[in-house]
Amino acid sequence: MLRWVFFLRYPDGVSKDDGERWYLGTHTQEAKRLQGLRRYVSWRTEKARIAPVWSTVEALNRWDRVTELWFDDWAAWEAAAITHVPAYTAPPYGWPGFVSETTFIGEAPDRDFLGASPPVGSLQGDEAGRLVRWLFILRYPETITKEQGEAWYLGTHTQEAKHMLGLRRYISFLADPRPHRISPQMPSRWDRLTELAFHDWPAWEEGAVTKMPAWTPPPYGNPGFLSETAFIKEHPQYDFLREVPDLP
Repeated sequence: MLRWVFFLRYPDGVSKDDGERWYLGTHTQEAKRLQGLRRYVSWRTEKARIAPVWSTVEALNRWDRVTELWFDDWAAWEAAAITHVPAYTAPPYGWPGFVSETTFIGEAPDRDFLGASPPVGSLQGDEAGRLVRWLFILRYPETITKEQGEAWYLGTHTQEAKHMLGLRRYISFLADPRPHRISPQMPSRWDRLTELAFHDWPAWEEGAVTKMPAWTPPPYGNPGFLSETAFIKEHPQYDFLREVPDLP
């Protein structure tokens, strides 16, 4: 499976309620007609109250939603998203309906840094309700090779980060390479999607902020990677292929 992941937010000057009414009530109901769409789910982002020293609360809370569209493969994605695009209704506040960053990943992670992370979506009940999933889409600086970035990230940074207190899951997905025969339209600039899931918000605040580990800088100098980040729950708020969302 090919997963097309969106971090999205509504444009400046557009209220979240106005954006949600169009996105949930109109756009997703049209997009779910994309041919070959296997799964279409969305999470409302959670919001952090404090931030580690390397970030700010505003930066951590930049995004309004994380949405995933699943296709069988790149050919199915191209047929749906490029060749046979459905007509979309413009939002009442005008285009763009949302601002986004996207990446393409496979169904399974290529790294499990804890060695026994519970699969995404497998937790249920109170444990799932408390869980805080911290998602990063990341890319390495243009001044280095991807191989240099991967060597430090996988060999040093993640090996330190896996000792963060309160971690329940720590996995990463290498961006799925686009085949040469597939249209270059709608490219992604991200190299990985990484998830650190914590038992709950107090565990995240302790492990990621108040008792954050000391990080070894990369040999090529900081920043080790550039990223965007969002917090979501274990299970999606909406499965658009099975239910009609509630509107604000």
